Amino acid sequence: MDNITHTLVGVTLANGFYRSRVGKAAVPILAIASNLPDLDALVVLSGDPRSVLLRRTFGHSLLLLPIWVLLLAWIFRRFVPQLPFRTLLGLTALGAGLHLLFDLVNSFGVVLLWPLSQWRPELATVFILDLTLTALLALPLLLCLPKSRRRSLPGLSRISILAVAGYLLFCGGNRWLAERVLAREIASLSSAPQFSYVFPEPLGPLRWRGVIRQGDTYHLSLIHSLSGRLEARGEVATSPGDPAVRAVLATEPGVRLQRFFKAPVWEVAQHNPGARVTASDLRFRSLVLKRDPVFVFAFQVSPAGEVREELHPSDFVRGR
Repeated sequence: MDNITHTLVGVTLANGFYRSRVGKAAVPILAIASNLPDLDALVVLSGDPRSVLLRRTFGHSLLLLPIWVLLLAWIFRRFVPQLPFRTLLGLTALGAGLHLLFDLVNSFGVVLLWPLSQWRPELATVFILDLTLTALLALPLLLCLPKSRRRSLPGLSRISILAVAGYLLFCGGNRWLAERVLAREIASLSSAPQFSYVFPEPLGPLRWRGVIRQGDTYHLSLIHSLSGRLEARGEVATSPGDPAVRAVLATEPGVRLQRFFKAPVWEVAQHNPGARVTASDLRFRSLVLKRDPVFVFAFQVSPAGEVREELHPSDFVRGR
């Protein structure tokens, strides 16, 4: 989830439930704490394309997050000494915990047990940027801009939280419907696929990206969850068995990419001498928005099988 939405979650929660009990300080505390796990986003400042592989790792880890929560609560104590430390600790933990929840609902995954495990679970019910979700959270603040409406802010904020919970359930229900549509499509195939998945598309929860892999071919479809309609949207070839790709997969960067990607696409082009291998993920290829793929990695493979990763920023198509 984007940081604006994370911040609005904290602000809306504070205005609805904690400002009256804790005081005005609850708003900035929850706003900041709701962004705490994104401290691992600092790795992106390195300019290394592989930094994206560390997103949602050490900042989002259930094993390390208590340490970050304790440190941030200690910092808050310096600025709001009038509040008991247990209150600061509780608000900080609440904001950070909600951050994990809102990151889990979209399709990027959270490495909850880093560094002991690279398991990256995801619920994949909401696109990483969801305007409806952001609008529901921002609406109480917008409605209460006039001073005459300020007294309504706590009640409107509580309604907003309930609306957000209902919206997330609605998105989850639509994903379940989309999975059923994809399951019917799979049942009509002559052979079972090696992979199938439903990814959220942007601009609302009524359209989903269905992905089915048979052999070295991904079949893409746009699924309309409420109507149950499935539109074939083409095919994407992948070459995991190509010798150049196997050489990449034998390297540490290749292993990390394969583990990070959900639906990896490996492409090989002749590049004298040797070959150029590019890797991307269908998780980040929208069927609704016409844009270039993001998080694309490239490798040079010599005729002898030696692999050199391209680390220049120009070789990396940036995304969130």
